[in-house]
Amino acid sequence: MNFDFLFMLQAMAAAAGAIPRSLAIAFSAVFLGILLGSGLALVRFYKVPFAGRAAQWFITIIKGIPTILVYFILFTLLTQSTRIKTPIELITLLGITVGTSAEISEMIRGGLESVEKSQFDAALSIGHTGRHTLFRIILPQIVPVCVPVMSGVVIHAIKALPVAVMIGLHDILNTAIAEAVINYRYLESYVAAALIFWAIFIAVEKGFSIIEKRYKQVKV
Repeated sequence: MNFDFLFMLQAMAAAAGAIPRSLAIAFSAVFLGILLGSGLALVRFYKVPFAGRAAQWFITIIKGIPTILVYFILFTLLTQSTRIKTPIELITLLGITVGTSAEISEMIRGGLESVEKSQFDAALSIGHTGRHTLFRIILPQIVPVCVPVMSGVVIHAIKALPVAVMIGLHDILNTAIAEAVINYRYLESYVAAALIFWAIFIAVEKGFSIIEKRYKQVKV
């Protein structure tokens, strides 16, 4: 079997067109996951009655369900229970958000628990409110713990995109494969998509590495 480099470049060019939409979904899902995950982490950390237990059950359930099942459940709920046509991009966004929120919640809760309780007590004893203590004293300390993990969360969100082809989303991988339907040059399409994902993942890891280094310099 001869490898067609020209076709690989053709497939790569086609797949590149799906990069903006794919990254927009992934990064939007991570942003929403941070909001939801932070809330879940806080109600668990402060042991809020009922809400803390509900958050724990939510995270346990989500961590035990494959991403494709989350897509199918959301797809069924949003397309069959409503008369409004729900965009596939929105369903994918919600599916990834649910998954990333569980990861981010565990990350933030672990960071909060790594801070000594005496720091909370000391801040409160000198008149700081709970909100001020959390945002001005505690959160800056857990950022170094969370930043390296966040790069993995972002990469996981991007990797969850190709699975959404089962509900009709055309992301980077599936756009590249579509080019191979005519002449069956699937290997070239797979390699083209792999190279694009590889470049994106390197950029993500490099970006978070820069953020981590700059944050340490500011702290010093």
